[in-house]
Amino acid sequence: MSPHAAAPSSPPPIVEPAPGEGGLVIYRASRLEALLDPFRRLLDATWPDDPLQAQTVIAAHPGMKQWLTGALAKRMGRQGVIANLEVMLPSAWIDRLAQSRLGAHAVALPRWQRQHLRWNLYQWLGDTAAVPGLDDPRIARFLDAGLDDAERSRRRYQLADRLARLYSQYLVYRPDWLDAWARGQHRYATAASADAQLAVTESRLLAPLWRRAVREIGSHRAEVVAELIARLQREAGQGEARVSVLHVFGLSHLAPAELAVLRAYAEQALVALYLPDPCRDYWGVLGEGAAADWRRTEDSLIAAAEGGDWWRPARHELLARWGRLGQHFFAALLDGDVREDIRHWRDDASPAPANRLERVQESIRQLDESLIVPCAGLDEEMADPSLRIHLAHTPQRELEILRDAMLDARASGIEPGEMLVMAPDIRRYLPLIPALFGHPGDPREPLPYHTADAPVAQAHPLFAAFLRLLALPASRLGAAEVLDLLSMPELARRFGLDAGALDALAELLAESRVAWSLDAAHRGGFGVPALAEHGFAWALDRMIAGYLASDESGEAAQAMHLPDGTELLPLPGLHGEHAAALGALDALLRQVRRLLTRSTQTLPASEWAGYFEELAEAVLRIDREARPARDAWDALKRIIASLRTETAAAGVDPDLHFAVAAERLRSALASAPARQPFLLGGATFSGMVPQRAIPFRFIAVLGLDDGEFPRHVDDGGLDLMARLRRQGDRDQRFDDRYLFLETLMSARQRLHLSYVGEGVRDGQPRNPAAPLAELAAVLARADAAAGEALATAAPWRVRHPLQPFDARYVDGRDPRLYTYHAGHAALRAATPAMPAAVPAPEAPMPDSLALSALKDYWRDPARHLLQRRLRLSLEALDDERLPMNEPIEPHLPRFDSVARRLLFEGALADPAWHPEHAPDWLRLDGRMPAAGAGEEAWRHERELTRLLADALRAQGAVGESLERQRLPIDLSLDLDGRPLRLHGQVDGLLAHPRGGLQLLHLALPRQDANTGRWQDAALDFGKRAAAFLDWLAARLTLPADLPLRYTLSTRKRDAWADALDTADERYRTGDLPRAALEARLGRLIGWWCAAEAHPLRYFPRTSWAAWRAMQAEDATEASIARAARAAWLSGWQRTGERDYAPGYAALLAGDETWAAGSPALRELMDFARELAAALEPGLEPHRPPAGEAGR
Repeated sequence: MSPHAAAPSSPPPIVEPAPGEGGLVIYRASRLEALLDPFRRLLDATWPDDPLQAQTVIAAHPGMKQWLTGALAKRMGRQGVIANLEVMLPSAWIDRLAQSRLGAHAVALPRWQRQHLRWNLYQWLGDTAAVPGLDDPRIARFLDAGLDDAERSRRRYQLADRLARLYSQYLVYRPDWLDAWARGQHRYATAASADAQLAVTESRLLAPLWRRAVREIGSHRAEVVAELIARLQREAGQGEARVSVLHVFGLSHLAPAELAVLRAYAEQALVALYLPDPCRDYWGVLGEGAAADWRRTEDSLIAAAEGGDWWRPARHELLARWGRLGQHFFAALLDGDVREDIRHWRDDASPAPANRLERVQESIRQLDESLIVPCAGLDEEMADPSLRIHLAHTPQRELEILRDAMLDARASGIEPGEMLVMAPDIRRYLPLIPALFGHPGDPREPLPYHTADAPVAQAHPLFAAFLRLLALPASRLGAAEVLDLLSMPELARRFGLDAGALDALAELLAESRVAWSLDAAHRGGFGVPALAEHGFAWALDRMIAGYLASDESGEAAQAMHLPDGTELLPLPGLHGEHAAALGALDALLRQVRRLLTRSTQTLPASEWAGYFEELAEAVLRIDREARPARDAWDALKRIIASLRTETAAAGVDPDLHFAVAAERLRSALASAPARQPFLLGGATFSGMVPQRAIPFRFIAVLGLDDGEFPRHVDDGGLDLMARLRRQGDRDQRFDDRYLFLETLMSARQRLHLSYVGEGVRDGQPRNPAAPLAELAAVLARADAAAGEALATAAPWRVRHPLQPFDARYVDGRDPRLYTYHAGHAALRAATPAMPAAVPAPEAPMPDSLALSALKDYWRDPARHLLQRRLRLSLEALDDERLPMNEPIEPHLPRFDSVARRLLFEGALADPAWHPEHAPDWLRLDGRMPAAGAGEEAWRHERELTRLLADALRAQGAVGESLERQRLPIDLSLDLDGRPLRLHGQVDGLLAHPRGGLQLLHLALPRQDANTGRWQDAALDFGKRAAAFLDWLAARLTLPADLPLRYTLSTRKRDAWADALDTADERYRTGDLPRAALEARLGRLIGWWCAAEAHPLRYFPRTSWAAWRAMQAEDATEASIARAARAAWLSGWQRTGERDYAPGYAALLAGDETWAAGSPALRELMDFARELAAALEPGLEPHRPPAGEAGR
């Protein structure tokens, strides 16, 4: 049959070669599975005489190898057996053939492999003067001697690696260039080019460096392949046929040299190629003369494009835009003798397409775009799921949309194992997939799946831990960062830290006030003053000193004066239970110090391998009982050892800066494993890899965003092939376009394409990738030809809402929008109208209640409800939990207890108290900023303390005894017939000079930033309620005749404090019964109990602002709402209550803003009115403000 004979209309004939008869036979089909029948029949017809001799099959890629053996087994049925097939990749087959013919070890000679060659290049680039002719001025600029050692070494490695990649490519596609360079022809490739920069790149960089490589290393792949071809041709000419039949399955590209090997082999034996060909015609190459003309025209277009893209009209636009890689491959096949070229009969007798996907596929198959025009009506097209382009707002939404589409496909009978999901950058989605699809390989999930092409680093947490270690030299070593590092299971296991020890360590770090840096020298490396304070060495010294000199007081000990003249304040309160945490921190910091020292050094590669092995052993420990952990540990050890093995294979042991060694390890961890399984059962999530297009019933491609696909490889202007192209060259852009074509042709029932088509913040449209835009344009033209309704609707384009719970997914109006999420699907049910208010059930009254828990609610209701009742903690988000920086403000935080301690350590006892310097416990414990800011902070705190002392003296509250007392509380209350025990203690009690006790409440005044004047603090509901609860509990506990006064540290006597003292007098005289106090306490407890039923009615600062606004004579609901919002929302240089760290109020209230007229504002106002009445110390009936503001 002629190579251009018409395609048969019945199963293709099988070529049965006579012994010793060769030739190249091509079987084509647009459906890969259609090639299985001729493949199986030819296998049966060509079994070797020796039953133990295997038949050799070359598969395009490992995924094709897996699919081919599985598909053949299915074709054989239950009784059939597939055995004695040796399925190999093209490179492995050529290597073995070369070894058998030439006696060479392999074509891929080790020193010429990229991972080895780069180390030789690295050596030579370190001494360019020793390489004759290597004087490209860009090298000197890129490797500027003025750079620091780390950066210069890193650049040198990057350049060497990039050049190694180029040379590896030229070994396959430009052996003539390499041969000319080796002979000293340094202007061979660019001889006809007028581009001066290209000429410099060749003659002063690539050619001289290659010549040095050939002299040092010797024979390379291109030479061995050429020798192999010549050897095969000599054998054929001499009639020395020593080869068996060869089957080649699934290829869509071969390098010219590899194709030449097949042709030479075919001179001795039959070589059968089973090729997926998207088009049943020959891509416009219809005759020998036409083929030659086509190739000449293509060469001229390539030359004119000068490395850019070029356009050539064809009978199908998509084939013209996407098919260049395959077109060049099939054209190259026709350059030589082809014994038979047979098209599968199904391509000529295809049934009529039944849906959108089949119409597009058939139009490509027949080179007829008119076949895409829909024949069905709008409703049928809207319901057609076979080919859709989905526009999402984020990658997460892409996955949410995909999950629904996959569940819908499964509902239609497509099993997970028949689904493939790809993305140009699969790493973008890997962290999100488990959140939506569950754990990989879990058969209990509705969509079991596995991942391929994932970076090594994402295969196990061990790799992430090691990467964190590599990043430490460039890190500030923040306290939170170190704690997170020690919390990683591999480190916690190595240092013996359980959950309790980690909690203890977190407390130690917070109390020590460590912020960042290892020590003073490390801090100085970041261009700031080299101070030891707030570094880990300083904090660790404080911890160890505190552990050795611990006492029972819980207060900081006196400062230690060390022999080197430094002062150290031991951290108090350390005991035996802290030993594990302290030891782990010390052990880690020792390794970190060694790592930081190493990070400035240059060592031989073999020594770096030894050091990183030691580091891993010293810091990491896996769970030996877990197989994945053992595999990850072995993989990590191999990656570390590659620093030694790669350079040894290159015959060198180069001196590497730490930056180079670390980058090599990081790049190895960031790459996908060279060998990893592709088809493991369940759905497959993978990257887009050339020649992986095998048939699936459901195929999805995510991330088809503009600029993401086709992918672009930056060659830095060094790659001559990018500018001097030839037919048959590999190019990332052409590879990706052809991969998109193969993907479209491989989908059997559904093709799901998606991209981020709308900005999540601005709602602006985003462009799709060029191939997707080209497909959309073709579909749009087809719809326009079918009618205005389809053209307007574009049923194949689906714009998705921002949220997965959008009502459009459940209203059933658009068949393209649906959800399989149980919670969202429940919205389909009719929802009954809600009454204006639905009271939630109140929590039952407990038998016992801690006074501290009661006060916690009134001080911070959001934190109390979420943390203590719902067990939802946001402490990890607390900005103040472990500070990122040392204190720099010239004042101390208002919530600190410094003033209280200063008061009772001297300020109250001595009216002349005015120390020049801060005491040791304040000066050395890390609370004070350094230098002048610290002195100003001390002056500020000293003045604040004196103001408080003066205010208390003015009120007559300072007596001879300043001993603070704690009053145990144990009250049995009867709350409307329900007994309750209130227990705890009241702090801050002092003897009052006029007899009895006083409850001291320190309210810190504020200093006006503009005038410097001090203003008394205002008490909001939170502070009043907590103080009132202390007063009630103490008053009910103390003897009825013992005075209990309330002292507030304000310069002006507070009316509310006076009212409490009045109530105390009435209680002691019997005018105020005990039952009245218990009733008031019971009311506050009752509101605490009902808090979960009314979570938004009380926020201390906002409620107080609303209450204050309600007191105005001209108050309106709008003015009250403005006051509430001003307290709730943040503004210029002020933090609103909603934004208090770590975010409990914002989480509890959501988007509530207390707008005028809202039910939330009315509830807030009503409760503020009730609470104000309950906190009224006079215990008189509450009189509402004039006009009942806001009602």
